[in-house]
Amino acid sequence: MIETKQINLRARPTHHALLRRINDRLKADPGFEGVLRQMLDDQSACNFMPEREARAELHQINRRIEALERAVGL
Repeated sequence: MIETKQINLRARPTHHALLRRINDRLKADPGFEGVLRQMLDDQSACNFMPEREARAELHQINRRIEALERAVGL
């Protein structure tokens, strides 16, 4: 068993479930620590596009590629 240590911190009640999820993920997924550290170290990491917008943009790009391929006879 991995050695653990209890910590106490104050957090808004709305953040409790999120902090529990982060803790559970840190325990279950060894790679998550690195991802989390990178995100915290990168100030621009919080500048993200919602998945719905990203999917819509990718769909639009795909349509443009298909139109270009048709135009050149592919």
